[in-house]
Amino acid sequence: MTLESDISCLKAVPLFRSLPASRLKLLALMGERRHFPAGALISEEGQRPQEVYCILDGEIEISHPRASGEAHSFRLATGSLLGDVPLLCNEPTVGRITAKTDVSMLRLPRELFFELLDSIPEFAVALSRDLASRLYRVAGAVLRGEKTQ
Repeated sequence: MTLESDISCLKAVPLFRSLPASRLKLLALMGERRHFPAGALISEEGQRPQEVYCILDGEIEISHPRASGEAHSFRLATGSLLGDVPLLCNEPTVGRITAKTDVSMLRLPRELFFELLDSIPEFAVALSRDLASRLYRVAGAVLRGEKTQ
């Protein structure tokens, strides 16, 4: 992939749309593009993330087995962030993360992620809105007794 195509992918992610072109270029240069084939393990439950992933293409699944043997899971698709919540909370991941399809992601090291939050108010506001939206959807699903998959 070229730098221009990486920047184009980032512009398509709602969270990054408000970033100036110079910051998108920095993300594309400092981020590391990672590919995972369908079925690949991305992270085991309980690991402490040292990065945030932006899903550029594909779908991942986060799952947690129950004592009954049944697993609860939910999926994240293109445009989603992965690892931001445990990184912000300084907590381990709550589930096993696998690629449901072939996945292309941009890995943002911890330092870069926090630099973006500290230096770009638009990014901090966009992330806050994204987190609030996710919390609202999960709370609504739990209150209605819906599955969060």
